[in-house]
Amino acid sequence: MARTERDFAERSAQERDWMLQNTWCDACGEADLGMDAPREYEEDGRVYVEGKCRKCRRRVRSEVVERDAG
Repeated sequence: MARTERDFAERSAQERDWMLQNTWCDACGEADLGMDAPREYEEDGRVYVEGKCRKCRRRVRSEVVERDAG
């Protein structure tokens, strides 16, 4: 399926900061190294934030899961 770009900047600053810090890098094998250059997009009905690991600079991608407020 095609990717649909989304605007990561539309999220609140608190939400963006949390997403950029809470990452997993497969190359480093470590959590919470952070990511730079985030891009948000939707693909196959799922939303992702993708960027570069702050340690090794390889691609990292996190799925965004919306929680119900109830």
